[in-house]
Amino acid sequence: MSKFQCLTGLFRRFRTFVLRREVEVVGQCRMCGRCCKRLLLKDAGRYLKTEKQFRTLCQSDPAHECFRVIERDEFGFLIFNCSKLEDDNICTDYESRPALCSNYPTKSLYYHGGWLRDDCGYSFKAVTFRDVFMRRKAWGRPRFANVLQGQIEQEKDKRAP
Repeated sequence: MSKFQCLTGLFRRFRTFVLRREVEVVGQCRMCGRCCKRLLLKDAGRYLKTEKQFRTLCQSDPAHECFRVIERDEFGFLIFNCSKLEDDNICTDYESRPALCSNYPTKSLYYHGGWLRDDCGYSFKAVTFRDVFMRRKAWGRPRFANVLQGQIEQEKDKRAP
């Protein structure tokens, strides 16, 4: 992870803490297959650097056996492709894919300074300091009393002739 990504992730976590607003993952998959190629895998919170680490991961979670090592990056981490991805970018074993695949993209990617490609169907939607200061978004969560009052008013409107 680069220093820029680390600082970006720290800032994003700080902003979430201060504004009390979690990032949202919005959108849908466009089935481009790019998220199934050139992956870094983790075991016990660390990216894999050796084939032995990968074999250990596969023994503890056989769902990872579908990944194949294709090369190493400039930091020595192993880069993987999914062997279940067809030429038309359709997964051949979609129903029993690993949690890594079914949970993509996760909020943790955002909070670790990661990003999604511009052409990905998913995106991260986060409340920024600017949104709050420009009053485009409410500061934090609405108070329960305000939510309850709004629901009472809606019920009154429904009953009014």
